[in-house]
Amino acid sequence: MKTIVLSNRFSFFSDRFLCTIAVATSIIFFSLGCATQKGKIVDPNSVDRIGSHRAGSEIFDPAAKAAVAGLLDQAERTPVMLEDSGKTVAQIAEEYGVRKICFVGVENAGGEEMGDLREDLSESIRTMITQSDQFDVVDSRLVSAGLRETGLRVDDLLLPDKRDKFAATLGKLDSPFDYLLFAKVTTATTRDNADSQVKYGLTLDLVNVHTGASMRETVELKKHYNRSARAKIKDLF
Repeated sequence: MKTIVLSNRFSFFSDRFLCTIAVATSIIFFSLGCATQKGKIVDPNSVDRIGSHRAGSEIFDPAAKAAVAGLLDQAERTPVMLEDSGKTVAQIAEEYGVRKICFVGVENAGGEEMGDLREDLSESIRTMITQSDQFDVVDSRLVSAGLRETGLRVDDLLLPDKRDKFAATLGKLDSPFDYLLFAKVTTATTRDNADSQVKYGLTLDLVNVHTGASMRETVELKKHYNRSARAKIKDLF
């Protein structure tokens, strides 16, 4: 009887040992698999992934779309020259045709590094402008060449005399324009212990080089970054 008990006990511990080995092996292989990065091609129109530590295209793409649409709507209804005051939108569009915008890029004044998102946002804004039937954008390479030729910085273009010098230089390069476009990204962070909320702002300023008048459009989006279980559960509802 004792022999049988010992045999069963040995069998029990043997099976348990083998089971433990199998589980440990599975965990190791699973961990190795998770450590290996894999790529997947997805539909360009699919929902953007939401970054866990900073903003990505899920914030900047809709912000750019709304800001550009709002700004161009303002510009369509605003006289190009002082003498155009009183003209209708249709009259302005018919007289001037496609108006040129010189976009000088995105300034990151926020608290997060943008990395390659900055140039991607700039290209998105340029593309959206070109899709309008009333406006077009100066090639970004000509903008860079004009800044190098004049020795000016982007901030200098806010000054009327510097702006005139830059406009004259691009005119010589067969790229005259009617507006200068500035873009700025800002952030405002609110902390709640381990959790936080960041308000991202995209501001577009359009300056008419003929009149000096300016138009502004700002779009703000909020994003929660949750560490606590309480905040994660709250954001589910």
